[in-house]
Amino acid sequence: MRKIITFLGIQAKKTTYSFEGVNYNGEVFAEALHQFCTYDSMLVCVTSEAKKKTFSILEKLEDERIEAIDIPNGETTEEMWETFKAITDRVNENDNVIFDITHGLRSLPFLVFLFAAYLKAAKDVTIEAIYYGAWELGFSNNGIAPVINLSEFVSMLDWITATDQFTQTGDAQRLAKLLNPDGKASNITKKAATTLSEVSLATLLCQPLQLATKAQSLESDLLKAQEQLQLTAPPFEMLRQRITDTFGNFISDFQKDAKKALESQFRLIIWYQNNNRLIEAMTLAREWLINAVTYRLGLPFTLKISTREKLIARAISGLEMVSRDDLTVEELNEYGRIIYDTWTEKDNLIQLWNVLQPVRNGLDHAGHQDGAMSISKIVKTANEKVKPLLINLAITWELENCY
Repeated sequence: MRKIITFLGIQAKKTTYSFEGVNYNGEVFAEALHQFCTYDSMLVCVTSEAKKKTFSILEKLEDERIEAIDIPNGETTEEMWETFKAITDRVNENDNVIFDITHGLRSLPFLVFLFAAYLKAAKDVTIEAIYYGAWELGFSNNGIAPVINLSEFVSMLDWITATDQFTQTGDAQRLAKLLNPDGKASNITKKAATTLSEVSLATLLCQPLQLATKAQSLESDLLKAQEQLQLTAPPFEMLRQRITDTFGNFISDFQKDAKKALESQFRLIIWYQNNNRLIEAMTLAREWLINAVTYRLGLPFTLKISTREKLIARAISGLEMVSRDDLTVEELNEYGRIIYDTWTEKDNLIQLWNVLQPVRNGLDHAGHQDGAMSISKIVKTANEKVKPLLINLAITWELENCY
């Protein structure tokens, strides 16, 4: 249904309103709305005094679609919440809503924008328009008051929410949709939306190597899109900067500069953990540790399972087994013996592996293990043990600018 939600004050004045080049007369703006808007229901919010003094203007229209909604004066926050409930209770899922903020208390425009944001998020409502009949501007316009549509500014909340979601979770679905809402955006804007989606997927699926590549073109693609969006979405410039500041931290290339790549991945681990993305944080922490040990041993970065797991991971796990007397030093592989004999930080490495592996396994195996760790223990161990030990090793290994 298409619903108009309007407010009446206690005064009325015959005014000529101009909407899309056509003039309409009304003692209150809702009377003009009745003439140029098609609707299924007009909900007229009135205080007890406004109901007595001005609602009769609309009653004379004898339109059964017009309904008075009693609201308090709004003198306290409790009364404002009553108004919120009175309005939102009468709006259903998927309704189309037009707000009118011409009359009523000065606090109403602020509240209406919040109502609009809530209805969009909670009830999937489409905000078609937020009209203001600017009667005071008629004094300098031959007595004709322009009708201003402020609904474009509700989209600011959409941009802010979508950007916040992306920078905190890595999910850019909303943001990409805002860039290309109907699939008919320009090639430049489509490219930005595609890049966002690719960066988003790499982040959500914990694919740091692909993220490092995809994020390289993020800033330039968003800058090009900004030039086209500066009129339709002015807040995009500020939000673009926030996005590039966040995801620019994760650009790296192990083949060109392994040290910088390790620092980049470490920042991603901390970002995951700070945003409560523990599955990704712990999964990547294990791979980062293998990468870092490989780097410290002077070996080139590799994705070969025969090197990563059979040599490096087994060297680290072997050290832990030695600490439990389940293995002798002589039984360690070549790299395990090098670490045992020459690394002063080997105890920290062993301690980290000892706490990281159970957490990572418990998360990646979705608790399908005998004696699986409880959720509370996973969170506590990840935050209070794994994270500090990771940071300590990063500092020890002089991986600067890593957190």
